[in-house]
Amino acid sequence: PFTFTGIIFTVADLVVLGFVSQYLGTDAMIAYILVDLTVGTTSEFLGGFIEAVSSLGSMAYGAENYFIVGQYVQLATILYTVCQIPCFILWGSFMKEIVLLFGFGEGVADMAAKFVLVCLPLEITEGIHECLMDFLEVVEHELYANMFSCIAAIVEVVLIWVGLHYYDADLVFLGLICLGNSVFFLVLNVMFCIALGWLEKYEAGLIRSFSLKNKPMVKELLKTAAPLAVGSMLAYAEWELLTIFAAVLGEAEVATWGVLGFVWDVFESTTEAFGDAGEVRVSYQLGKGRPELAKLVAYKCMFMGLTMSMVMSTIFLSLSNVLPEFLTTDETIQDMLKMLFPIIALGNVTMSVGMVCWALVGAQLRYPLATAIATLCSFGITLPLGAVFTIVLNYDLKGLTFSVIAGYVMTAMLLSTVLLMSDWEKLSDRIRDKMLANVDEDSSSDDSSSSSSSSSEDEDDDEEEERKNDVHDNLGGEINQKKSEETDMSSDHAMHQAVQEDPHVTSPDRIVNRVVSWWG
Repeated sequence: PFTFTGIIFTVADLVVLGFVSQYLGTDAMIAYILVDLTVGTTSEFLGGFIEAVSSLGSMAYGAENYFIVGQYVQLATILYTVCQIPCFILWGSFMKEIVLLFGFGEGVADMAAKFVLVCLPLEITEGIHECLMDFLEVVEHELYANMFSCIAAIVEVVLIWVGLHYYDADLVFLGLICLGNSVFFLVLNVMFCIALGWLEKYEAGLIRSFSLKNKPMVKELLKTAAPLAVGSMLAYAEWELLTIFAAVLGEAEVATWGVLGFVWDVFESTTEAFGDAGEVRVSYQLGKGRPELAKLVAYKCMFMGLTMSMVMSTIFLSLSNVLPEFLTTDETIQDMLKMLFPIIALGNVTMSVGMVCWALVGAQLRYPLATAIATLCSFGITLPLGAVFTIVLNYDLKGLTFSVIAGYVMTAMLLSTVLLMSDWEKLSDRIRDKMLANVDEDSSSDDSSSSSSSSSEDEDDDEEEERKNDVHDNLGGEINQKKSEETDMSSDHAMHQAVQEDPHVTSPDRIVNRVVSWWG
């Protein structure tokens, strides 16, 4: 489900880009790309709060600490929403100047300045929805979450096509369509979760408490989210810096590199899907104290990610003569895209292992190490090579593409080495100790904040105990009868348990469990 959803999302973005180019022209396409590139930088950085829910939430869920799971979701949502407000002011004020710095005209800058005002509320809504989806994946409703996301993405593409084809929509109207679709499906998703009862176990932490008061949990989330945020922003900013290098070569190169970014996202989606799925399951198994299963899941994700990247590269190469004509009407950009597509397809195979290993090392709560390796390869290999090829040698976009591939190859080698040398037993013990510490700190804070109410409850418990003793003295015969009934019930429960555990006995519950386990 993760892979299918990732492909649907990125292909939908690619199709929307093609619609914008075909219906609104090259200038509108460039404005659309530059807004997505700049706004995406801060959204990727703040997305570290949301990504932390996958790892920390899975560990807490594995330790059966449902209160902390709900608090992680609430805290990530609050921090992401609040921090997006200054970003709204920043990009809304300087978007036009940024586009002009890339060397494009006033028309493109004006379109981008108007379009960004709609994109920023859209980013907030999509971030909140992504946090809810990560929560559903953590609590083992990933099939529903992925199906719901796919339906929302497909509906959005259809609405955009209708708006462009029948109503001559501009970029602002296109953004309003996306915003309305995102809000609608967010509200619908929340209603479904409430109706199905999936939030009941987590309501105490999700809506009946204020997560910012839990200082140890806030510290843990920030400690985990900080390297995630920095790593995601650096990866995204890396492409933006390479876009600046492309601006040295010319305006057509900037547009081509921007379109290439959407194509690259399609490749990344497949490997990120295996990384996301592996991150959830590895964190869960480590939180459960099953290091051998966690290691097995990690190795399988690496193998499946590599295999899937080869399949995607083959499919992509077969479409290399069709995609450029759909993505743009400019023949110069089409020619450059056709020239770069084979190099990207080759680089995708080397990139996949690095992307999966980054998520798996993070699932071990070693995000600082994973981020440090990725940052070192980015600023030590990719960006210097890109600067030399464009600014010094004045080489074409092949040099930038080679720089990205070289950086990913080194990242994959280092992260896979870290993963293969991991002490899984020690990592599992450390994660379980940390989750248990969160339980103790949470219970102690609850006891200190409700001392008066607990004392009154103790008095009520004493009175209840006295009443029970009176009943025991006066109704001894009835108690013995109840004990015999309880014995019968326990024997029935034992028989039911034996039915569940006996592989040769068929029961409705066992069949349902088998189907759910197989499908998952």
